[in-house]
Amino acid sequence: MHRRAESRALFAALSVLVALSFLSGCATQTPRPQQPVPQNLSELNGWQARGRIGVSGGQGGGSGSFDWQQQGEHADVQIRGPVGIGSVQLQVDGSAQDPEVKLRTADGTTLESQDAWNELEARLGAPVPAGNLRFWMLGIAAPGEHEWHQADSQGVTALDQGGWRIEYQQFSEAPGARVPTKISAASGATRVRIVIDRWQLGSLK
Repeated sequence: MHRRAESRALFAALSVLVALSFLSGCATQTPRPQQPVPQNLSELNGWQARGRIGVSGGQGGGSGSFDWQQQGEHADVQIRGPVGIGSVQLQVDGSAQDPEVKLRTADGTTLESQDAWNELEARLGAPVPAGNLRFWMLGIAAPGEHEWHQADSQGVTALDQGGWRIEYQQFSEAPGARVPTKISAASGATRVRIVIDRWQLGSLK
């Protein structure tokens, strides 16, 4: 009986030690640190932006929401709601100079290459430099010819590139960088207004 009591006491003590070790290990675990955001945002490997978009001109107008995920040179953009271009899923791959475009419309039609370009231009009412969009969203110029205009009396900075004028009307300090939260873009009669409610900077994997 005495030996059994000692065995039970030893077992209980070992159980307590194991439990304490486990809890201690859990307490010391820290989340994996995020990679720092590069100073040059054109080198940023991945990001996500969610917000609202409004379109006027072209073939009508309206407003809706969007979810943009960028990983390297691949962009996946979901646009929902009765905006002027309709609810679509836009995928863009490759460099700014020679992007590949795939467009999936609300009725399930999938268009690629030149057909996708033609459909985008027809819906929006202006040529779409799709390869430039991921740069413009971050508030920087895409590779190639462009012209910046200094901030006006209201603090609005403008960029002319690819037949579009992009006006950056408001910025916010996201984790690691200063990024736009209110953008207005125009080409001919077409106007696009973007309000970004949430930024996530860094790889999405």
